[in-house]
Amino acid sequence: MRPAIIKYIAFTGVLLLIASCGKSRHAEIAEKLPKVKDEVLIAKLDSLSKRRPAHFYTKISSRYSDKELKISFKTSIRMRADSALNALITFARIPIYNTMVTPDTLTIVDKRGDCYIEEGMSYLKKTFNIDFEHKNIEEFLLGLPVGWDINEKYHQINDPYNYVISSHNKRSLRKSDKDNSGDVYIRYFLSNNTEQLKRIIIDSPADTTSIMVNYFSYELVNGYSVPLDSDITVFTPRDTIYIDLKYTKSAINEPSELFLVIPENYIRCE
Repeated sequence: MRPAIIKYIAFTGVLLLIASCGKSRHAEIAEKLPKVKDEVLIAKLDSLSKRRPAHFYTKISSRYSDKELKISFKTSIRMRADSALNALITFARIPIYNTMVTPDTLTIVDKRGDCYIEEGMSYLKKTFNIDFEHKNIEEFLLGLPVGWDINEKYHQINDPYNYVISSHNKRSLRKSDKDNSGDVYIRYFLSNNTEQLKRIIIDSPADTTSIMVNYFSYELVNGYSVPLDSDITVFTPRDTIYIDLKYTKSAINEPSELFLVIPENYIRCE
């Protein structure tokens, strides 16, 4: 299977659910924000991290691009928290890829090639230089703080126009490009009312990979704030990957079947 296609199906199978502060798609007039104490912002992020529904369903219309491929497609997402995530990818209403992600495995059924991929989650690391876990993909899709751990020490980065909490202090961030230790640097940008995430930036200097996620708008569904419009940019030494996500028909805590079958005549994709 061509590397571009492997990249496409692995990334869009949820993926992927990314620097810089990035570009906003809506014109905004920057205004200075009132100062808020570190512990207040950290408490807000911790509260957001716990807002994880037991079940989630949505349809996502996407535009994907990298240096070799540009394509638009639709994805139906069915998620059972901490258990499994099913993504059915269609092009021109025709099912192309069916993907199942669990804490241990990534399975992709290629309906056009009559073949399948069945790998451990380390496949993402090998393909993208991105070391993601199953729960991180859930967090990206739900607009939750990725990799949040209240037992870690966090720092507020002084920025008069943004509320930013970082896994590392400002001095460490300035020196991050020289860090080969394997540390991952994460910055969480809260909305001006501190109620939602508006951006996440993840830098892995050892892998020379950066990920930026922007959340432009949300809707309230069954008591949960769910993204409506977001995008993801992944910067790697080999490529820059961009994916635009527009959510529709989202449902919270309405259980649905997660379904994936590998036909007997399918072979492993090469």
